[in-house]
Amino acid sequence: MPDANLVVCLHDGAHVPAARLLSATGQADLVSALEELIASIRANPLWSRLPGAVLIGRYDPVPLLAVVGTFTDEQQLLLGELQDQLDLLLEKREIVDYSRAEAVCGQLADRLLSAFGRDNLNAAQFAAIPRGGLIVLGMLAYHLDLRPDQLTTLDAASPDKTLFVIDDCSLSGTRFRESLSRVASDSVVFCPLYAPETLCAGITSCEPRVLACLAGATLEDTSPDPGEAGYSAWYQQRLARLGDAPYWIGQPLGVAFAWCTPQTRQWDEKEGRFVEGWDVVPPSRCLKRRLLLRRLESGADAVALPQRILNVPSPEADIRAASRVLWCCLGDDVIVAKIPQQPDDVGNVLGLAGIAADFWQMLMKRGSMEVTIEGLLERYKVSREQLESDMSALLQQLLSKGLLVRDTS
Repeated sequence: MPDANLVVCLHDGAHVPAARLLSATGQADLVSALEELIASIRANPLWSRLPGAVLIGRYDPVPLLAVVGTFTDEQQLLLGELQDQLDLLLEKREIVDYSRAEAVCGQLADRLLSAFGRDNLNAAQFAAIPRGGLIVLGMLAYHLDLRPDQLTTLDAASPDKTLFVIDDCSLSGTRFRESLSRVASDSVVFCPLYAPETLCAGITSCEPRVLACLAGATLEDTSPDPGEAGYSAWYQQRLARLGDAPYWIGQPLGVAFAWCTPQTRQWDEKEGRFVEGWDVVPPSRCLKRRLLLRRLESGADAVALPQRILNVPSPEADIRAASRVLWCCLGDDVIVAKIPQQPDDVGNVLGLAGIAADFWQMLMKRGSMEVTIEGLLERYKVSREQLESDMSALLQQLLSKGLLVRDTS
């Protein structure tokens, strides 16, 4: 029996509208969208914790994507976190391209002009929190028509001038707190391109040197409502995890940019701290993700990445895999998995070895029982009658399990 025991469905086109998959991946057709989704999932160092995993995809009749392997309870929890990130990508995650970023920079510039006036802005200095903040500051400098001598760094900024600190987004204020410790000025304005309003208010109230915190666009807070059951327990847990004196305790809806994505973090109960989480922003839509995938695929870590397989059933086959069946070869064996109808179900896999594995592979390529039998006769020293009898029995078993279907047209 092949070394695999579970199949976990990561994407099921029967439950997710095709338009949503196309929009999230930025692709024009389902084949490209599924391949991009696979690339999004593979571009993660966390696969080193799931050795031997295989990603199997199929785009006909609906897109399906599953991961197959031998997984412990802890690894299944890790895959559950991956599914959560995929749901977020397909349902709510905003990916800001350069044209949208330019527009939001324009909104931020208008807010700054309205709040401080042209003369005060002309007398101020501007510095970015690397690296995403550098891109935003470059665009903002054109919107505000800043002079070159107004652009500085956090460490070199004059203590006698108001310093505008620019970043692409702020989710907790941690990077800003660290950056503020390097700034000599007593007058600071924090300007993230995207941030929750409540975070901005918290920063202003907690930091005496911060005159204002103004964002170009607001990020949604996904925290439970104070009136909801369990809010108090959630609040205490969140407060304990964030450590001393957080600016706020909310949970912002993440945002990704054409140049980078903020680090996704998951709470690790064993470690008692936040650790690196899954990132599934499509590489084609984000420079940082594109370069990460390239490094992972070309470096020593490439062996840790899951094997990727696309099943392409022949539409003209007399016998073919059922619509919710995925399969892959592991060595000389074949793993066949039927994806459950319910999204939360975890299905078992069927392992085929020896002549049964060869039968499946030939049938998937040739689609005909007669042609498959001829191919097996060339490989095995057995009588035609015995082979036809054995393979007919295997065929009936696979049909009865719903793994294969006959063409009735």
